[in-house]
Amino acid sequence: MLGSTAIYCLALIPLLPSGSLAVYDHYRLPSSLEPQHYDLRILTHLNATDRRFEGAVRIDLRVLQSTRNITLHARNLRIDKSRISLTGGSTARGERHCPSDSDIEIELNEVYDYYTLHLCRELQLGQSYQLTMHFESSLNATESGYYNSSYTGAATKEKHYMAVTQFSPTFARQAFPCFDEPTWKATVNVTLGYHKSYTGLSNMPIHKCHKHESLPDYIWCEHEQLLRTSTYLVAYAVHDLPNAATVQSDTKNRVIFRNWLQPMALQQGNASIEMGPKVLGYFEDLFRLDFPLRKIDQFAAPTHRFKAMENWGLVTFRESNFVHIEGVEQEEAKVLKAKTLAHEYAHQWFGNSVTMKWWNDLWLKEGPATYFAYLALDALRPDLGRGERFIGKDLEHFFDRDSARSVRAISREVQDPAQILGQFTKYVYEKGALIMRMLHKLLGEEAFFLAIRSYLSKHSLGTVEQADLWQSMQEAAVQQKVLSSDFNLGRAMDTWTLQGGYPLVTAVRDYETGWVSLNQTRFYLEKGLRQVTATDHCWWVPLSFVLQSHPDFEQTRPQSWLECPATTTQALQLPNGPARNEWFILNVQVSAIYRVNYDEHNWRMIISSLQNDPNFGGIHVYNRVQLMDDLMALGAVKLLSYDWAFDLFEYLHREEELLPWERSITLLNRIGMLLSGRQAKELKAYMAKLLSLLYRRLPKLGAITSRSVTGRDMSLMRLTYTQACRYRVDDCIDQAKQLVMRHLNTLELPVDIYEVANCIAIEQGGEAEFQQLLQLFRNTTNVAQQEVWASALGCSRNISLLAEFLDYTLQSETKETTDCYLLAVETALTREHLVVEAANHVLSHAKRLNEKFKKRQLTRLLLTLAGNLHRPEDSDRLREQLKDLKQFEEPLQKALDVVKVNQQWQGDCSVDFSQALGKHI
Repeated sequence: MLGSTAIYCLALIPLLPSGSLAVYDHYRLPSSLEPQHYDLRILTHLNATDRRFEGAVRIDLRVLQSTRNITLHARNLRIDKSRISLTGGSTARGERHCPSDSDIEIELNEVYDYYTLHLCRELQLGQSYQLTMHFESSLNATESGYYNSSYTGAATKEKHYMAVTQFSPTFARQAFPCFDEPTWKATVNVTLGYHKSYTGLSNMPIHKCHKHESLPDYIWCEHEQLLRTSTYLVAYAVHDLPNAATVQSDTKNRVIFRNWLQPMALQQGNASIEMGPKVLGYFEDLFRLDFPLRKIDQFAAPTHRFKAMENWGLVTFRESNFVHIEGVEQEEAKVLKAKTLAHEYAHQWFGNSVTMKWWNDLWLKEGPATYFAYLALDALRPDLGRGERFIGKDLEHFFDRDSARSVRAISREVQDPAQILGQFTKYVYEKGALIMRMLHKLLGEEAFFLAIRSYLSKHSLGTVEQADLWQSMQEAAVQQKVLSSDFNLGRAMDTWTLQGGYPLVTAVRDYETGWVSLNQTRFYLEKGLRQVTATDHCWWVPLSFVLQSHPDFEQTRPQSWLECPATTTQALQLPNGPARNEWFILNVQVSAIYRVNYDEHNWRMIISSLQNDPNFGGIHVYNRVQLMDDLMALGAVKLLSYDWAFDLFEYLHREEELLPWERSITLLNRIGMLLSGRQAKELKAYMAKLLSLLYRRLPKLGAITSRSVTGRDMSLMRLTYTQACRYRVDDCIDQAKQLVMRHLNTLELPVDIYEVANCIAIEQGGEAEFQQLLQLFRNTTNVAQQEVWASALGCSRNISLLAEFLDYTLQSETKETTDCYLLAVETALTREHLVVEAANHVLSHAKRLNEKFKKRQLTRLLLTLAGNLHRPEDSDRLREQLKDLKQFEEPLQKALDVVKVNQQWQGDCSVDFSQALGKHI
């Protein structure tokens, strides 16, 4: 019986002995066996000196092809070979398939984490067998598999330990031997053993508990059977956290939510307790498919590898992504936590119920979960208008990243665990969301949701490839007469998922006939790649368009397609014979992810309409943003002069929406980091002039209270005050100083505004102000408050003071403090007065950074740094300082691409930019 202390006297074999050589060496498991059911028993030991687990698993197997081998996954487990048992098939009931363990030969493959049993007899086609294995391991500190976490009690200062799982994507094999691929779904029974002072959670409710047979004060609790699922969604935890609240949802099964988090977290602020039931109910109604379970535990772990994990019935969160501290954290942080939560509950359908067959199609779960989370936020909190802004940001990031040669397809083959984990990038999530949005816009509301509901119903509890999604979309589109039956939607959509990059569509009108000539080429910022022709890369481009006389920007269905492969130029007839003096705009609401360049007359009419029409010609806000983004990009590749972009920016004096202001400022600030001397001075003058129009519309900083700002207005106000003070507009700096001098605390003032004021106070102040804020940073144990102070300290102009702080955070053994290094140094890298010094600090501490941070963190840091570099020696220094540092390998190549583009822009475009700028100061 599991839990007997005798297990430790047995001969245990390590999983990865040196010199092992596996016969089977393919990255996918053999297809000869299918797991039908797991019966998993885990005994967890949690105390200061002994944090480990021991377990047994019985796997019911069905033979799909006769074989003498069983290959499954196991990693960092000590498996007791003498207790491996295989029964069933044609052998008598209960009789071992092989008489003794000496008849089973074990082979191991450390590349793919395979544990292979070579058997004495062949497993027969169509027969069922039961494989039982006993194992043990330590609870690790890597936040993967079955890992340990802890928190310190506020009153007693006593350390409390807990154990929790993180199995996605390939970490279940660290907790028990299993077929750890998403395609192998099976039912699961979990039985947990632990000291009675703890609480045990798993995917399903507890069925019954009883005393442990030999360990005093230990219990066994058997959980109900979990429906067919992939191993990465199995979950359990053993802990002593209290249940903060029990909430019943109004879903079909009246799903019960419990919320587990440490007492201090409840005292610090509001937990996302009410949001979960509302989001689950929203998705159940939207997808018209009932959530199948009766309970969900929301578990806030002090440490977590990701922001959250969508396990069936036990959704785990990093505590800082579940708890929002009012008056300390920005409104933006609150919204991001709501987005994370909505994302996890969209996964209950996309990922949990309908699962990708293999990790190459990770986007099939992450793209829909991201997109539908946006829809949920807009439906449940329409006052915030957040979905629109998230889409705007995703578009911004996409057009920036996919203009580089190093970008990969979102659907690409991955083979080993490292490559699989490498798929979990912000890029896959965001581009996946844009692909789902493209389908939504080109099919329309009715056909799109008909397709989604059909897809989810047809493949419920099954596995899919992207072709299955295309097929559901095709069938719904034909049924609703959105597409003709002979149009191959899958062929068209594959061009967007199976390659990186995007097209530039060039549209030249014949104003006499009403025809438009169209062609596409892949858009590259890098000069040497621009000669690539449409036949090397092409896309099926949906062509939706509006005319000035009928500016219906809600009609996003394509009127035609630019085909792939295609001749050099295709022709499109504009309907109703548009007049010579009216514009047309392609890609309504930027429904598809491509850039557009028009002939000069059409550009001139668009810009005139933006400048002179009271309603901007009816042009949608997404298109207003994209028009300026496209013109700046076309200037950067010398297809148009920057005069066009600056002419368009003139319309901003009447713009009231956040997205156009945010994008224009970002575009200009980015170029500003590449300018020096007179050019830099002129851009500052232009920015001050531009921002003064916005600044004077808003209330004075000193007049703001927590009651005077709505959530929707906060982002625009924060942007305005930050940039106005940066460019010394009017009395912005004086207002910020006065705000800090009055010692208003964050309960009296929105923290977003208070943080802006603190940044200005540190930037304009001296050592006394810096040390005062540094002391606040050191004295608080509140992680959210630390992050606020760290960002403000990064605004300092004093490199010796800033370096002292950066060294302090980097040397800390506390992860939360160390993460503040990134916040401070990234702030410094975006402020011209310490760019060089901040970059020097990063590069001179690269080895330490390589040890401290994950690749995704270093990618963001290095790309921020590279955005300021443009000299030939900069590339050499990056290579020299970062060579042989594993975590920097991929980020380095991306950074070098950025530096190369910056160098090229300096040589080719800076003069044109400055000449255009000079006409608008």
